[in-house]
Order: sequence, then C-alpha cells, then structure tokens
Amino acid sequence: MYRFAKIGALALCVTVWSFFGAATAQAQYVQTAICGSSGCTCRVSTMTVDDVEMVLGAPAVTGAIDMILVEDDTGFSWQNLTPAQLDRKYGGTGSCPVRVADHSGLEDGLWQISVGATDTSACKMVNGQIGAGMTGQSRNIAWGSEFHPDKLFVESVGMVRWSKTGLQTWRGVVVYEQMSANGGSSGASVIHTLRVDSSTQVSGNTVFEYSLDIPGLEGAAIGIIAGMQCKTVTPFTARKMG
Repeated sequence: MYRFAKIGALALCVTVWSFFGAATAQAQYVQTAICGSSGCTCRVSTMTVDDVEMVLGAPAVTGAIDMILVEDDTGFSWQNLTPAQLDRKYGGTGSCPVRVADHSGLEDGLWQISVGATDTSACKMVNGQIGAGMTGQSRNIAWGSEFHPDKLFVESVGMVRWSKTGLQTWRGVVVYEQMSANGGSSGASVIHTLRVDSSTQVSGNTVFEYSLDIPGLEGAAIGIIAGMQCKTVTPFTARKMG
C-alpha cells in the first residue's frame, strides 16, 4: 500500500509540475500585437525575448516579457498596456482577444490574392506605362501553427528564398544577380516583401530592378545608359473572403 501511495504521489507531482511548468514556459513567450488605424490583432508568439532581440537586432527594454511588442506603421515598440487598452489606443473598440501560440494568427478559409497596378515611373524602358491590376484565383488555406509565404504562393514553392525580417514581415528573393567588370557593375533582381497586416489580410510588393554602370562614358552614351536603368513596384494583397 505504501509503495502504491508513493507512486500515486509521484504521479500527482509530475502532473502538477507539468501543468505549472507548461504555464511558466508559455508565460515566457512574447505577446505581440499588429496595430493599424482601426485597432489591433493580438496573439502570443512562439518567440522568447531572446528570439525577438535576434530577429530585430536590438536589445529589448527592461521588463519586456511583461509588455506587448507592438508592430505598427512606425516599426516596433514595447508597450506596457493591456490588449484592450492597446486596441483602444489604435482606434479599436477595446476588444483584442489574444490568440494562442499554436496558431499562425491568420484565419483559415478561402483566401484571394489581388495584384495592383505596377508603378513604372522609375523605368524609362517602358515609357511610364502602368499595367492594370488583377485578381487571382481563390484557394482554401489552413495556415497551421505558423504563417509562411509558401502557403500563399503555392505555384512558386522552391523558387523563392524566403527569410523572416521581423515578427510579421518577410523577404523573398526570386532573382538577385550582380556582375562587376572594369570598375563598373550591373545587375538585376526580383524581390518580394510581405507583411501580415491582420488575421484576414496580408500585403506586400514585388520589386524588379535593373541597373547598369559603365565608367568612362561621355556624351550621348551617358543618356543611353541612364535610360536603361529600371525599377518597377507591383503591390499585392491577399484577403480572406467572407
């Protein structure tokens, strides 16, 4: 009887430790909020303060673990407010339910990508022509535990090198080629930038750049080379439908 009592006590201790240990571990994850002009989307991330410091490349403020890391149009800031206070501060109703760490923070369901008109004002080769926007096909997406751009851009999986640049921002390299010769350089690149705006919207841009630098040119040749420099920016937005 004593032996079974010890086993039962040990099991109870393990259960209690697991419960409080998990709670303690959860409490060490950073709470984040993406805020705009109409409120915030709040969630518990899967990142510790150390992880955030590494991603942002800057030390956290004292007491950061008890604050909310806010991302808004000006960048990142640690704010010592409750989710409700934060939501009201950014023009919301004071309702900012905190999503748990085992979800990406985005709503599963039918999503659609819309491509905006391309800004070619910095590309003389196309004579300032602006392409019309397009609406792509919609698809059902189950985001899983963490957001990744491949969930949106299924057709380009394996062709884009994605890297995380912030808590909710990504950079995807499609093409990046640079060449140097005789003191000059030329290159072309196609880069995606992407940001999670809210639980129902993701937005970004695709930037194409071409540059050519040949030293020692004179007269008309300079104008010809200048006319070959090109940069275009194409915005896109993905939204949950319904």
